[in-house]
Amino acid sequence: MKKKDSVNFEYKVLPTYNAYAVSGVHGGLNASGEIVANFFHERLRIPKIQKYNIDENGQLNVDSDASEPNDSIIRNILFSISINPNTARSVGQWFIDRADEYQDILEKQT
Repeated sequence: MKKKDSVNFEYKVLPTYNAYAVSGVHGGLNASGEIVANFFHERLRIPKIQKYNIDENGQLNVDSDASEPNDSIIRNILFSISINPNTARSVGQWFIDRADEYQDILEKQT
């Protein structure tokens, strides 16, 4: 049997495909030595109630004394992956290469 010198990969998009805006990742190693990464998106906490005062011009102004403090940042966990270290290095290098490409574009624009 002759050894192949190339292989084609065909990409198919599943009906469950989604795109996410990711702010960061949290995780670590599991007992099998895989890297578990929980990807999250950050946002400010949405208040349950905000009180607004109406000024003499009919403009709304938030009443900060009567409104809930908004000092929390919410991290919504979007999805998690479990990946072996070799694949993680490969994927990490892919991200670095894309970031380098972007940096090259920015430098050429200036």
